[in-house]
Amino acid sequence: MRRNSYLFIVLFLISLSFYAQDLKEALYEEGFENVLVNDEEDTLKIFFELREFRSPYHSMRFANDIASSFVEGKTIEWIPLHHNIPIGKYSSDSYSFNTLSSSDLEFYNKNNKPFKNYRFNIRIRPFVAARFGYYSSPFETIFDGIIDTRVYLAKGLSAQTGLVIPIQNSLNNTSMEPRIAPSMISYFTQFKSGHFANISYGTYHNDRYGLDVQYRYGLPSKNWSVGIEAGLTGFYYQDGFQDIIFSNMSKIHFLADIEYHLPIENLNVRASVGQFIFQDFGGRVDLIKQFGLVDVGLFGTYTQNGATAGFQFAIPVFPGNIFKTKKVQLRTTEEFRWEYTYNNEDRVGLKYRMGSPRLVDVLRQYRVDFIQSLQR
Repeated sequence: MRRNSYLFIVLFLISLSFYAQDLKEALYEEGFENVLVNDEEDTLKIFFELREFRSPYHSMRFANDIASSFVEGKTIEWIPLHHNIPIGKYSSDSYSFNTLSSSDLEFYNKNNKPFKNYRFNIRIRPFVAARFGYYSSPFETIFDGIIDTRVYLAKGLSAQTGLVIPIQNSLNNTSMEPRIAPSMISYFTQFKSGHFANISYGTYHNDRYGLDVQYRYGLPSKNWSVGIEAGLTGFYYQDGFQDIIFSNMSKIHFLADIEYHLPIENLNVRASVGQFIFQDFGGRVDLIKQFGLVDVGLFGTYTQNGATAGFQFAIPVFPGNIFKTKKVQLRTTEEFRWEYTYNNEDRVGLKYRMGSPRLVDVLRQYRVDFIQSLQR
C-alpha cells in the first residue's frame, strides 16, 4: 500500500511538471517571453513579459484564455514583467494586487535568463513632430519611420538602438539621410515594493543626449503616486552616419510631480513643477483619460518662457505582431505617443521623447482600479 502511495505521488508530480511545461510553451508560442511557472501547492505563480500590448490587463486576459485549457482546480497569480523586472502579483479572477514576497523574488532571480528567455524583438514605430506654420506652409511636419530593438543584457539592464528612415520634413533642417535611432543603455528596477527607478544614458529624440533619471513611488493598489525626473543633457546633431556633432552636457532639468487616479471615468490628474530642458522654471497640469489601450489627455503649462496648452494621446499601432519564430519577432510599436502645444514658437515647458515610454506612463497602466474597470 505504501509503495502504491509513493508511486501515485511520483506520477502526480510528473504530470504537474508536464502541464506546467505545456503551459509555458503555449504562452511562448503566442508571443509571451520569459515565462516562468512557480507551482506552489494550490497556486500557480506565472511570470511573463509581453511586449505586444501596452496594457498589462490585456496581456493577463490573453494569458487567462490560454491557461484555461491547461489549468483546472488551481488559482493563478500573474506576475507581469516590464523590462525584465516583475511588477507585482495579480489574481487571475479579480485582478486584485499583492506585492512580491522574498520567495517570489528568489524564484525569479534563480530562473531569470535574459539571453535565453527572450526573442530578438524588432520594432517598427513612427516618429511625428508637427506645428501650424505660415501661409506658404500651413502645417509643418517631421515624419520618420524607425526600426529598433531592445536587448536584455542582465536583470533590468537593456540596450536599445536602431535606424531612422526619414520620410518627410517641412519643419526644420534635420537631415533627410538615414541615421542611427535614439540609442541608450537603460537600467530599470523596483528596489523596494512600490519604489521604481529607471536610469538611461544615450541619445534621445529632440536632439538631446546624456543622462536621464526617473524615480517613482506608488503601489498599483494605490490611487496616487509621486515621482521625480531629472537629467544632465546636451545637444547633438546627426547628418547621416558620419557627421555627428555633440555639445557639452551642461543642461540640467529637474521635475517633481504628483498624480492621482480619480475613482470615476479612469481620469488621472498630474501636477508637475521644476526646471524644464530649456532652463525655464514653472509648472504643468495634465488631465489624462485612459480608454483601455488608448490614453487621451489635455495639459496646460506656465513657465518663465511663457504659457501654453495642448493635447496628447497614446495609441497602439496596427497590426501589432507581424511575424514571430522561436527566436525572432517583428512587430509594430506597442505605443505611439504624440503631443501638440499651441505655442510652438517659444520653448515653454518642453521635454524630450526617449524612444520608450516614461516611467509615469508605464506605471499608470498597472493601477488596480484601472485594470479592474476594464472587466466591467
